[in-house]
Amino acid sequence: MKTPPKALAERLIAAFSELCESGSDVSIDEIAASTQIPRATLYYYFSGKEDLVAFFVNDKLSRVATAIAKAAAGEGSPSHRLGNAVKSIVAAMIEQPVLCIELPEAVKKAGQFAEVAANADRVVMAPMRELLIEGRATGEFNVPDIAVATQALAGAMMHTTRTHLVMSEGPVDAELLGEQLAATLIDGLRSRS
Repeated sequence: MKTPPKALAERLIAAFSELCESGSDVSIDEIAASTQIPRATLYYYFSGKEDLVAFFVNDKLSRVATAIAKAAAGEGSPSHRLGNAVKSIVAAMIEQPVLCIELPEAVKKAGQFAEVAANADRVVMAPMRELLIEGRATGEFNVPDIAVATQALAGAMMHTTRTHLVMSEGPVDAELLGEQLAATLIDGLRSRS
């Protein structure tokens, strides 16, 4: 995959988001028609649909990376910062529902999961792992296995947010859901006296 120019990338991202939100199994032809970008141009930058899906997911992940990193690196105890990170991740998933609902499965099917998984690990999982390690070192968290705890946090956030997005009859309150989920998850990690 070659990096497309910024203007082209923005057109692709806007069209891809709209097409995915409509529930369509997006094709190169649909993207070309929606963006009025010639197929030849798309194939110049992307080897096929798989590259486009990976490009789209990586773009969404890079857009939320700063917020998550800022929350994890802020002031306060590990549990306070982990709570802020959870809230940031939930807010990002609600803001980008396609990323939360449709694209993880599409990427797996497309065969580009390894690249996207590595980016998701860097953006989402690494800050949580670091906070869990820090919290365990200070005695704030009782976490026997950091990898399992990180996966459990990510899974709980993904499942809960997806469920709210799919089942809700109206907009999901990202702040409220983030607060509730952070409180529940952090309480489960705390060391008991």
